[in-house]
Amino acid sequence: MRKRGVLAGGTLAAVTVIATIAFAQPHARPARPASKPKPAASAGTDNAGDDRLGGAAPSASGTASPPPGSEPGPVPPPAADVTADGGKLSPLNPAANEFSDAGPTPPSLDYDRLLTDIGALRARVAAVSDTLFHSRIAIALETTGDHGRIASLSVSLDDGVVWTSPAAFHPEEATTVYDHAVAPGHHAVTVDIERRDDRNDAFRSAQRSRFIVDVPADERLSVDLKLWDDSSMGGDFPSDKSGQYDLRVRARAKAQSLPR
Repeated sequence: MRKRGVLAGGTLAAVTVIATIAFAQPHARPARPASKPKPAASAGTDNAGDDRLGGAAPSASGTASPPPGSEPGPVPPPAADVTADGGKLSPLNPAANEFSDAGPTPPSLDYDRLLTDIGALRARVAAVSDTLFHSRIAIALETTGDHGRIASLSVSLDDGVVWTSPAAFHPEEATTVYDHAVAPGHHAVTVDIERRDDRNDAFRSAQRSRFIVDVPADERLSVDLKLWDDSSMGGDFPSDKSGQYDLRVRARAKAQSLPR
């Protein structure tokens, strides 16, 4: 009887110790079970999770492809104010719609016909002057020079050409080239001449001379022009590497009364 009481008392003491140890330890949360790993998606299958999130599935090359319905459109053209190399155009450059439509290109002028018409008009003006005015002007030319040849020669009266030399013109004596009535007063006589050397055609010279003359009323003014050419460039320079152009022009004017 006494032995059973000892055993019961020992058992009760052990239970009390175990309960005391249990209440003294902190309460720990139970550990969550580990989630199972998802199987890796193959290159040929779509990522369902990405589709649910609205993202783009990566392609085989590693770049993300656009989601369905958002395919890129055509590339817009570059801005009108940017050049091909990225520079900015000047605001002064006209736009394409600012060019005027001038229509077809007009035909080129027939200068030979135009010069012919001008010559005919000046002839008519000279004829009218002969009727209106009694005063006259006469222009004569004379050239001198052993090797100088005339390539072109023209005489102008008041800035209008009234005479042009024919081919191979070489007057060694005074030759009248213009004689017509003009209004009395001051007039401008201009001579344009281009010469060439008959020993070497590459050596040429050009000269322009302008003279102001006074035509008295009811008188005839004679203007004698003498043109010298004593140049040695064509003969001396090719051999001696030395030469000169020697050009001179003389104008002499004399008035005489006209019979009434």
